[in-house]
Amino acid sequence: MNRSRLTFYLFILAMTLLDAVLLRSPNLLGKIGLWIYKYHYLRTFPKALLTVSLVVGVAIGLAELVRFGVRRAILKRGLGKIILISLLMLSVVLLVKTGLDFSSGTYSQTGIRFRIGACLLPAILLIVFGAAWFSLPRDVQVQTKLPD
Repeated sequence: MNRSRLTFYLFILAMTLLDAVLLRSPNLLGKIGLWIYKYHYLRTFPKALLTVSLVVGVAIGLAELVRFGVRRAILKRGLGKIILISLLMLSVVLLVKTGLDFSSGTYSQTGIRFRIGACLLPAILLIVFGAAWFSLPRDVQVQTKLPD
C-alpha cells in the first residue's frame, strides 16, 4: 500500500471516529428520541462506532472490489466508472435527504452535534466513492502466457 492510500485510510478512520463521537452526543431531546425510536445502535460510543465502522467498511469494500475488478480486467473500466458513479449519486441523495430530515421536524431538535454526525456519515461515503472513482486504474493488467 502506498503512502497516499495509507494517508487516505487514516483520514477516513479519523472521520469515522469523529462521526461516532458526534452521533453519541445528542441533547436531552435527542436521547429521548433514541430511546423512543429504539435506535439502540447509537446509544453508546462503542455501538455508534461499530455502526459507523460497518457502514464505512462496507463502502470501502465495495469501492475496493470495483477497483480490483477493473485492475484485473474482470470489469471494464467504463462499467467500473458507472458502478462508482451510481454509488456516488446514491451517497449524494442520502446526504441531501439526511440534511433535509435533520433541518426540520422532530430531528431538528436533537442537538447540533448529533445533526452534524448524521450528515457526516453520507459525506464520508461520498468521499470514499469519489476517491475510488478518481483512482480507478487506467491500465489493465492482462496476463498472457507465452508459448514455451
